[in-house]
Parts: sequence; C-alpha cells; structure tokens
Amino acid sequence: VLASYILARRAGLRPDLPREYADWQHHPMVLMPAPLTATDPIFVHVHTDFWARAADYVRGGGVLYASLAASSAIPDMETLFGARMTDSVPATDVTLKMVKSFGDLKEGDSFRFSSPGAAARYWGTGLEVLGGEVIAVDQAGNPALIAHTLGKGRTLLSAYPIESYLGSQPMAFEDGQNADRLYRALEQWSGIRPIVSTDRPSVEASALMGRGRGYVVLANHSGETQHASISTARGTRVLRQLAGDGARELPKNGNTRQIDLEPYGGAILEWEYAP
Repeated sequence: VLASYILARRAGLRPDLPREYADWQHHPMVLMPAPLTATDPIFVHVHTDFWARAADYVRGGGVLYASLAASSAIPDMETLFGARMTDSVPATDVTLKMVKSFGDLKEGDSFRFSSPGAAARYWGTGLEVLGGEVIAVDQAGNPALIAHTLGKGRTLLSAYPIESYLGSQPMAFEDGQNADRLYRALEQWSGIRPIVSTDRPSVEASALMGRGRGYVVLANHSGETQHASISTARGTRVLRQLAGDGARELPKNGNTRQIDLEPYGGAILEWEYAP
C-alpha cells in the first residue's frame, strides 16, 4: 500500500487513505493494489461487499485500478474488469510491455520488476479476457494489463502485484524505476487532471488555493538538481517564486512554467489564476 501511495504521489496525484466503510466514493480514482485484492492476510484485504459498491462507483463515473496476485479473489470481476483469473503464474523477473497506446505510454514501452520471493502473494495470475482490452503483455506474451469501460467509468487491471514487488525492494525509487508512469497514464486516460503537477516524478507539487490566488509548494525528493516543468489546471496569470531577496516570475515554455530545484530543495510559488 505504501508503494502505491508513493507511485501516486510521483504521478502527480493526491492520494488519501480512507477506510473501507468510509465515504471513499467521492474520490475520482480508487487504487486497489495487492494485497488489498487478496484473501490473505484477513486483516488487510477488503470484504466481498466492497466490490459491489466499487462496481456502482465505476458505473457512476469513477476510475478503479487493481493489481492481482495468485492469492487474489474478486467476485464478478469479468463485469468490473472485463477479465477473470485463471492459473497462477510464478515468476522471478516480470516484464510488462505495452502493446497499445495508453495515456502518454506508447506501444513498446516496458516496465520491469523483480519478485522478492517464491510465495503466492508475489506470483501473478493468468487472465482470460472477457470484454476488456489488452494494453500490455508479460514476458511470456500473456495479458498483463487490461483496460475496461463500465458505464461512465473505467478500470485498469494488472495481472501482477507490482506494488508488492516495489514495497519489498530497498531504495525502489532511487534506481530509475518508472512504474509511476503507469499511474500517470491511467490518470490521463481517465481525463483526470491534477490542480498542479510537474513532469518530474521526484518533484512533488501541492497547492493552497483561495479565490483567484494561492500558493504552490514544490519539493525535490531526489539527490540531484531537477529542471521541472509546472502545469496547472487553471488559467495561470502569475507564477512567482518567493525568496528572501524578493520574488521572480517563472519563465514560460508553452503552457508550462520552468524552475530549477536543488537536491532535496524546495520552493514556494505565488500563484494567480482565473477564479
């Protein structure tokens, strides 16, 4: 779950951690990484009735992502995800290769993961496609990512517990791991646009908003200088970096603004936009 939270942050999303029986339906996107989809351990996975509410949530326009392990179980998943589980797929090294464009992912783009152990919670699963669309295959050419539309909403299903792989890997996000691109592509495919975001996974952006003005807070979580492009979902009039010696307007590059951030550095920007 922590790996999924970090991936969401790196993709420019603003993740929350609501309880299963809380009002999570107001969120535009719900992420369900394994082991939340599994049957074990019992104190981690969601209950059966969650999935009926999830189907209603998607039909109403919500976006749902889930990753599977061999120990996963989702009732009526062919309706929700356009596919169903078949046999377990033990694997040590996993490759997901895009076979169709998805968001800003192109055909041929790939993701690589290493399984930390030989246990069902790290194994993938075969998928029988029943109405969904295969957008990526695994190292054996089998369906690995299934995109599906249900009512007004959309779902994405992974045949492998990629978040469990990353959660068991030391310094998982310090070696060029690009799995956040999958979350960002899901966001783009679904038409969800963050209030403010950057093109650098290591540069986090948050906004404090008022009427027509506010502040953007940037944090560079990497040990390298980052040249970042800042995008906003509002018509930006002014974006100034505040500093001890005054404020300076950030340079434009098309519809984005540019900034350089020192290693583990940050910045506060004054933001004026169309209310």
